[in-house]
Amino acid sequence: MSIALDAIQSKRRVERVMEAATALLDRYATHPDPGDRATAFFELVRRNLTPEIALVHSGRALGTDGLVGVAGTEAVPPLPAGGQRGEVAFRAALTGEDGVIGSVAAYYTPPGALGLTAEEWQSAMRLLVGILGLGLGGSATL
Repeated sequence: MSIALDAIQSKRRVERVMEAATALLDRYATHPDPGDRATAFFELVRRNLTPEIALVHSGRALGTDGLVGVAGTEAVPPLPAGGQRGEVAFRAALTGEDGVIGSVAAYYTPPGALGLTAEEWQSAMRLLVGILGLGLGGSATL
């Protein structure tokens, strides 16, 4: 019985992630500007998956408090008020035709707003960052 309940809860969490991915794709369909698409991704993740996220894209920085890596493309989220980062880290480089154009960095402590496990959160981030890379006209390297 316990295994069946865990499977049902996991399915519900995955459905919430799929709803978020669908919402992101719907937003991309109506906003062709890459900056708007990057902002939509950032806000979706910040509101639903983790507040500890930073995104740098083509010279724009979201959630960084001005902190970017040496090359200007490495996203660095600010340290939370408590002084400790989330338990699970995620980083991805965003690439375009001319090479690296930005990155995403995020931290997460389960269960978070959607109740995701660490593995589910990593999978959700891979999916959403993959969509972001395509929406920016390039790809994401995890």
